[in-house]
Formats: sequence, C-alpha cells, structure tokens
Amino acid sequence: MAEIDFHIVKRSLTGWQDECGDTGVVVVSDNQCFLALLDVLGHGREAHEVALVAENYLLKNYSFKVTEIMSGLHERLKGTRGAVAALCSINIDNGELYYSGIGNINTRVHGYQTLQLMPQDGIIGYMINSPKERQFKLCYGDTLILTSDGVKEHINFADYPELLKGSAKTIANNMIDLFGKGNDDSSCIVLRYGI
Repeated sequence: MAEIDFHIVKRSLTGWQDECGDTGVVVVSDNQCFLALLDVLGHGREAHEVALVAENYLLKNYSFKVTEIMSGLHERLKGTRGAVAALCSINIDNGELYYSGIGNINTRVHGYQTLQLMPQDGIIGYMINSPKERQFKLCYGDTLILTSDGVKEHINFADYPELLKGSAKTIANNMIDLFGKGNDDSSCIVLRYGI
C-alpha cells in the first residue's frame, strides 16, 4: 500500500475556533482515504454550528459513494444557511480518486500532473443539481490540495518552488499563512500520495 501524509488547517476570521464556519474531515479506513472540505456561508458562531452538523454527518457516512454523500449532506443541511464542499475518496493502493464538488472549494493536484478539479455550481442545503462524480488517478509524489475561498484561488506555484516540499502539515500551514485572504474563514487540506 502506498504511504500517505495529510493535514487539515482551519482558521476563523475572528481567531476563535468556535466561530469558524469551515471544517475538514479526513478518515482512513483499510485502503481507502476519505477527505472533505466544507465552507458554510458566512462566518461566526452560527456558521460554526452548521459546520459541526455537516462534520458529524460526514464522519458517519464517509464510506458511501461521494455522490451519495453529497446528496445526503444536501438533505441534512436544508433549512440552514447552506455550504459548499469538495469530497474525495482515494484508493490508497492504486491512487484512484473519486471527486464530487459543489461550489467554490478549490481542488488541485500537483506533481507528476497538474489538475484543477472543477466543481458544480450550487449551494448545499439550498439548491444543487444531481451531484456528479469525476474519477482521476493520483501518481506517486502527487500532492492534493483543497482550499476554501478564504485562500487565494489563483496561485502561480512556479513562483513558489519550495511551497510543495516538506510534509503535508508544512504545506497546509504555508497555504494559509501565505495565501489566506484575511477577510473570511480559511481552511486547507493537503494530502501527499506515495511519499
């Protein structure tokens, strides 16, 4: 089985963790790794409460297909302020990645290949089309990066040659420190595959 290294960083606009409307989940079970990054609309304590509801749902349902999880999350968040999310399920043995995204969570792969995984439009809990699943393949040495809209979207990684070196924790912290906008909650999940 390939080795993986992952890390989640989330920071609230106010600095108080109980006011962060962003959340992330990573669950490793047998040869599968499930990752989810979710950003509740707005910020503050109310957004944080919705994020906790979503996090609880994801932790209970991570073993289903990403499209089923997304549909269930949409039902669970109805009546709330809504959210955007990216969900990934990775077969650690062979690098197969299944992705479903709704809204502006930025999901990229860097390494042997460079990919931008494109989400569907919508707001989870308010209005979405039927979630779509896209399949990709991670190669040894690839780095998967998910960021909320509190992190700059357009980053020229060629200008930061050291950024993708080091542990997942180092990369995730650097993404927030260097590219956090400072006007919203910010969050990042980094997974290094086959290191």
